[in-house]
Amino acid sequence: MSVAVRPPLITSEALRPGRRPGSRISPVRDSAARKTNVLRRRVVGPAEPYDLQPNLSPAQRHVLDGLRAHGIAVTTFDDLVGDGALWLELEAEMRSWVARAEKLAPKLAKPKHKSDYLIRRWTPDSDGGVVDDPRIPSDSPWVRLAASDALLDVVNSYRGVYTKLVGLDNWYTVPFPESEERVASQLWHRDPEDVHVVKCFLYFSDVDEDAGPFEYVPGSANGGRYGELWQWGTEKRWYPPPEEFEARIPMSDRVRLTGPKGTLILCDTAGFHRGGYARAKPRVLESHTYISPDAKHDKLYHEIVWRNVDGLSWQSRYALAC
Repeated sequence: MSVAVRPPLITSEALRPGRRPGSRISPVRDSAARKTNVLRRRVVGPAEPYDLQPNLSPAQRHVLDGLRAHGIAVTTFDDLVGDGALWLELEAEMRSWVARAEKLAPKLAKPKHKSDYLIRRWTPDSDGGVVDDPRIPSDSPWVRLAASDALLDVVNSYRGVYTKLVGLDNWYTVPFPESEERVASQLWHRDPEDVHVVKCFLYFSDVDEDAGPFEYVPGSANGGRYGELWQWGTEKRWYPPPEEFEARIPMSDRVRLTGPKGTLILCDTAGFHRGGYARAKPRVLESHTYISPDAKHDKLYHEIVWRNVDGLSWQSRYALAC
């Protein structure tokens, strides 16, 4: 099989030093993205059929079956990834991130924009600023998680192609006790990146009804029971009219994914979903996104800095080489 993959060269460029807590930076963007909040544009290329046929563990099989049947599966980090040392690294980094995110939380009665209720580490806010340097080392614990074979074996088997990692972030959802109105991604919507978008959400806090749990409509991705309802890509209507949505999809066909720290959700977010409507306590999670190489979506808000790549499998390097 011949695949054009950018070689994993080691960069000598140093990451930016630490900054004052509570501040944002303006990342240097490439020429193709300079007039936008995008860091760079990925190269859209042909999809390569997934031919590994991995020997899946029972936990991986459970997740793959859930994705195929419903577009969503819920497991835990321990069950699917099972790397205690990696979890300790992730948890330590997340504690540091939360301390900074708390200083950035707006002092408002209710949110007006997505960046008011969702503090993201590497994705720019509406002004183009980011909290942390979006050049992420390939040996970062976040990259090692997102590019792990434990996840890619499942994701690539579901998609049937070798996928690309196009989103990676840490999220801190700000609670708004007085807010009665949902905004932006707190509303039901489909993600536009690809006809099937696989997202992973790893909870780093206990998420109950007051913390804005993730919500999903099983069977709403393309090919499912509700796949033709405001079908993906047909009208560019990623957000259906709320009143019509409530009338067409009963509450019994929706799931609200509360769960303890360590809960891991894999779902096809080309299906209907919403989240982040936190009322009394923050929601802390890690999120990352996979799409097919031939998807038209080319926006990247992070860049991989290659180093210490010997431990990465071929499919891991392929996923990271955008």
